[in-house]
Amino acid sequence: MKATPDFLPVLKKALKKLEPPTSLFNGIRIEQAFAPDNILLFRRTDAASLRPECVSNNYHHRYVLVTVFETGGTARIDHASHELQPGECALIFPHQFHHFMDVAKGSLDWLFITFDLAHPDPILGLRNTPRRLDLKASELLTQVLNLYTLPGENRTKSGLELSHILSHLLLHLAGAPEIAEERRDIHSSDDARDVILEGINTYVRAHLREAVTIGDLAKDLGYSVSHLRAVFRDRLGVSLGRYIRESRLSQAAQLLQAGEMNVSEVGEACGFESLFAFSRAFRKAYSVPPRTYRNLVSSGAPLPPPSIPL
Repeated sequence: MKATPDFLPVLKKALKKLEPPTSLFNGIRIEQAFAPDNILLFRRTDAASLRPECVSNNYHHRYVLVTVFETGGTARIDHASHELQPGECALIFPHQFHHFMDVAKGSLDWLFITFDLAHPDPILGLRNTPRRLDLKASELLTQVLNLYTLPGENRTKSGLELSHILSHLLLHLAGAPEIAEERRDIHSSDDARDVILEGINTYVRAHLREAVTIGDLAKDLGYSVSHLRAVFRDRLGVSLGRYIRESRLSQAAQLLQAGEMNVSEVGEACGFESLFAFSRAFRKAYSVPPRTYRNLVSSGAPLPPPSIPL
C-alpha cells in the first residue's frame, strides 16, 4: 500500500475550510485584486534630474514609490515636507502635488517605481507617511529589480510575478516603521522659499476659476513680483501660466475621479470658459477626453499615459 505523503494532512485541514460557492461562474476576479499594473522603474542619479520637465510631472494619475539609495533630500508631498535618508521611501498617490528639494549637488541614487492601481485600500496608510526599509522590504525590492531587469521577452513574461512581488512589497511597507518623527512634516532648510512655494500652490489651487496673475500672488503673499518669479522658476522650473493651466487640469482629473460633478461642472469649476475648451485641453494633457477618463476610472480600467511624459 502506497504511503500517504506527509504534506496531505495539512492540505486536508485547509480543504475543510472550503465552503460551497454561491455561483459556479462568479469567483474572485483579477481586476478586483490588489495588483499593481503598468509598472515602470527608473533611476535618478543627480539633483538636476529630479527637476520636473513640467508641472504635469508634479500632478499625475500614477502611483510613485520613491526609494533613496544614496544622498538624501526633502520630498514635498501635498502640504508636508519629509526629509528622506538612504534606506527610506515614500509613496506618492495620484494627483498629489510633489517635488524634491535640498538635495546635495553631485551624485545621488534614487529609485522610482511608478504604477497604476485600481484598488488601493490596503495601502491607504502609506499616504503622507514615508517608511524605513527593513530586511524583508530589501529582499522584496531586490526581487522587483531582478524581475524588471530581465532581458527581452523574459521581462514581459515575468509581468504577473512582478506585480505579485510589488504588491507584497507595498503591503509590507504599510506595516513598516515610519521615518523618524523629527524628519516628518518639516520645513526645508531653505525655509523661506518653502513657505513661499506652499503659498503659491495654495493660492493657485484656491483660485482655479480666476485668471490669476503673478501680481495677484505677490499682493497676497507680500513679496515683490520679481522675487516670486525667481522663487517659482528656481523651485519648479516653469512659468506661472503653465503651472496654473496644468494645476487646473490636475484638479479636473481629481473631480472627474470623484464622480460628484458632471463634465461641464468640472470644467467650469476649474476655470475653463467652455466645455469645448476644457475637453480640448484635457485631451491634450491626458490623451483622452474628460468623459472617457471618468469612465475608465470608474471601471477600474488602465488609464493611457499622459501626453506630457512622467
